[in-house]
Amino acid sequence: MFPQIRVCLVLALLSAPGLFGADFAMKVTDKNYLDTQGFSVFLYDSTYHPVFVDQKNTAMEMILHGQRVATNGDVRLMPTPEQWDLVASLKSRQADKENNRLTADLAFPTFDFRYTLEVAAEPGGVRVSIHLDKPLPQKLAGRAGFNLEFLPSIYMGKAYLVDGTRAGIFPRTPNDPMVKVLPLADEPKKAYYLEDWDKAKGYTQPLPFAQGKSITLGLDDALARITVKSDTADLMLFDGRNRAQNGWFVLRSLIPAGKTTGAIVWHIRPDVIPNWTRPPMIAHSQVGYAPGFSKVAVLELDPKYSGPKRATVLRLVEDGSYKQVFEGPITPSTPWLRYVYSKFDFTPVKDPGLYVIEYDGRRTAPFRIADDVYANIWQDSLDHHIAAQMDHVSVREGYRLWHGASHLDDGRLAPVLGEQFDGWNQATSMEGKYKGGDHIPGMNVGGWYDAGDFDLEEPAQLSVIQSLALAYREFHLDYDELSVDEAAREVEMHRPDGVPDTVQQVKHGALLILAQFHHIGHAIRGTHEPDLRQYTQLGDGASKTDGRIYDPKLAPNQVQGDYSGKPDDRWIFTSNNPFFQWNAIAALAAAADVMKGWDDAFAKDCLDTAIQAWNEEKAHPTAEGGVFGGAPAGASGGVLAASQGVVPGAAPTPPPPGSGHPDLGVGLDWAAALELTIATQGAEPYKSRLQELFSQVITPQHMEHHGWTAVRALPYLDASAKDQMRQAVKAYMAGLDKGLDATPFGVPPSLGTWGGSGAVVDMAIRMYFLHKAFPDLVGPEYTLRAVNYILGTHPVSSTSYVAGVGTVSKIQTYSNNRGDNSYIPGAVIPGYIIIKPDFPECIDDYGFLWFEDEAVVAGSASWVVAGNAAEAIIKESK
Repeated sequence: MFPQIRVCLVLALLSAPGLFGADFAMKVTDKNYLDTQGFSVFLYDSTYHPVFVDQKNTAMEMILHGQRVATNGDVRLMPTPEQWDLVASLKSRQADKENNRLTADLAFPTFDFRYTLEVAAEPGGVRVSIHLDKPLPQKLAGRAGFNLEFLPSIYMGKAYLVDGTRAGIFPRTPNDPMVKVLPLADEPKKAYYLEDWDKAKGYTQPLPFAQGKSITLGLDDALARITVKSDTADLMLFDGRNRAQNGWFVLRSLIPAGKTTGAIVWHIRPDVIPNWTRPPMIAHSQVGYAPGFSKVAVLELDPKYSGPKRATVLRLVEDGSYKQVFEGPITPSTPWLRYVYSKFDFTPVKDPGLYVIEYDGRRTAPFRIADDVYANIWQDSLDHHIAAQMDHVSVREGYRLWHGASHLDDGRLAPVLGEQFDGWNQATSMEGKYKGGDHIPGMNVGGWYDAGDFDLEEPAQLSVIQSLALAYREFHLDYDELSVDEAAREVEMHRPDGVPDTVQQVKHGALLILAQFHHIGHAIRGTHEPDLRQYTQLGDGASKTDGRIYDPKLAPNQVQGDYSGKPDDRWIFTSNNPFFQWNAIAALAAAADVMKGWDDAFAKDCLDTAIQAWNEEKAHPTAEGGVFGGAPAGASGGVLAASQGVVPGAAPTPPPPGSGHPDLGVGLDWAAALELTIATQGAEPYKSRLQELFSQVITPQHMEHHGWTAVRALPYLDASAKDQMRQAVKAYMAGLDKGLDATPFGVPPSLGTWGGSGAVVDMAIRMYFLHKAFPDLVGPEYTLRAVNYILGTHPVSSTSYVAGVGTVSKIQTYSNNRGDNSYIPGAVIPGYIIIKPDFPECIDDYGFLWFEDEAVVAGSASWVVAGNAAEAIIKESK
């Protein structure tokens, strides 16, 4: 009975008067995309990434009612292609304003297959056409088709209708029959690791779960309803999650043999709500505000939205009702990207309590006004996210085991030269007495999983050590809620053991760096999975390898004590460069300073190793090397924003050599000199090196990178240094506000392929230290503005970027538990990016877009510093 009722309801919806709205006409805008109120179509404003290829943000993309509902519209050779599968080469793209048409010329050169993808306006939507320059090559018949991918979080559990009669529901769990689809004989040869990955997965593809000439998606959702009709081949609806959890729903038509012009013709009819405008978004801190400081919300508005010019603040009182306590004007709107922005200043509200902001009938979630509002914003990052990322130990929380003791078989010297997946690269086949494939003993200690994957990125390790060492010393962090037993390889949350958690984490990181120097002789690129099958595995890190050292003399499934014949041990990439080496020295020196009094023998080992490495590096400098591969170091599943690779107190993660970055080659040993000066209480030659570099690092162009850390050097320099830095800070501040005013939020904009929250956290840290040293030049508002941005005062939505922190926060993140659509508390996501040319996006209810959602361990460590900085500013005012 129930399926029949559902079909009747769906058919009733279909026949309801006015269901699909009125026809509308789309126009090509000055930004070269098709647009009408409530619906936009982009065509190749972005291209596939040169390293990570398919990121779900290119080709034909559709934005309906403020949501990017579809992407990757183009010809593909598989029904549900994965990240590194073959894509067409873009030759050119055009925007024809006269005929309101977008076109892109593309090719698969290996198959001598060229075509034009055309998206043209027509009444009520767009016509999508594929025109071939000659008939489809026979070998591509049944393989080449036009794909358009739809976001699962929008359509899961929603209705669809095929040919007006056959109804269904988009599945929440993929469960379609799979068939084997072998590679084409002339398919371009892939990198060996991609070939191995395909073979390991069995070359399978799902069968479609719906097929017909017309399909309506999201039939029961007025904001996502779209009808697609094909004039040519059938439409087939696939579930890409059958192959990988990050797959999308794929609508596809095969290109028929023998046709050229109009080989594919689709008519896409979104049900655009007439005169639709995006509802106002009230961006505010989900944690709240301190009584005596600035309180400014930012209203993100549709340019066509007509609303009141005033907003109110209401207090939540004891009986559950809301009482208005403040009303004030909003500023005139200013445009940025596709929206306009107004500000609402409610600084006069100072009484402690719970409040909401109301604008035009919309209320925010409750937030606090209190003196201790920032007191608890960083602990989850330290004792959940960073703790859950700890490698080579088990991590327990009450009844829950976050993961077992992982990668106890680390590791083998990378046996393959050249670039590997994810931009990793091994430069040499020998490392001292070890040759490629050899086990390097002693490397199964310390370190943290970098991000949503499980590798040990060197810049991340160095960043976390220095960030937490800085936090411990600057803010006297004696916070202790974690039990760490390195000898037993056991960690437990919510179990104090008498040692500050920052101290234990600094030691955990330093164990790994010491192992590198003791067993290899220098800093390294890091430790990484040997194959994509292991790299893409989610869940418990301890399940990724068997924990036994690989012995090639044993059979594949043979076990002999601590050895096995299974070559699943991770690879150690020993390539080095001056950045790694100098920042490893800085990290060890910082660790030595922290560990004094807690583990003096360990502190001495750190300091002795740092000093020896300093002397060796000065005598025999490490050669420059392009060890970053296709992505900046620190990237995990995607390019890490440069600012998220910044080590507080050190230089940022460098871009590839030759990029023209202003910090390359300028004081790479600055952080090492600084930390060794502090750790040795002003000993030479480190103090003299600080003096020598000082004037270089405090110039305005370097202030945002490592110049600001010079305030920590002032106690060791002569009296004139502070006056010299004062003038440098004046010059820096003179141009700062102009740059920050480029967005309505007063923080660095997110302009890259990775969300920019890291740059904002860095701003919070940098401005705190400058404020502390020069309070008459740098006010506290910069740090608090940056922290409030992370906590919700940012574009797209007011969701806190710190998972689990704030009334409304991001709770689906690109962490290693993303397969469960979950999160690790305290993880700090990258945040919004701009889907080119002008659509800011950070999807709240989806966690599989690494560039928006992947929390890196270095980002969490930086947030510990920033959160404490905000709290310190409030305490200072008291």
